Amino acid sequence: MARGQLSSQEKKKYIKQLFRGYRKMTKDMEMILTSIGIRVEYSKKHIKLFYNGKVFLCPSSASDFRSGMNLASIICREIC
Repeated sequence: MARGQLSSQEKKKYIKQLFRGYRKMTKDMEMILTSIGIRVEYSKKHIKLFYNGKVFLCPSSASDFRSGMNLASIICREIC
């Protein structure tokens, strides 16, 4: 999965699958996000996701079962 080869629909599919059931960021998730072109940066309580100058905040440990899908929807709306 190289960075420039994915269509918007494929990126959307990968992001939604990735954040389904999200509880915490794993190294595998980080690698997939990086391959899509999203830079991952850790802070104390949140994880910052950067894409083309846009910043998305991701909880380091999600408490709500819908938080991953909500974040995926926001990211997809902005980048896809």
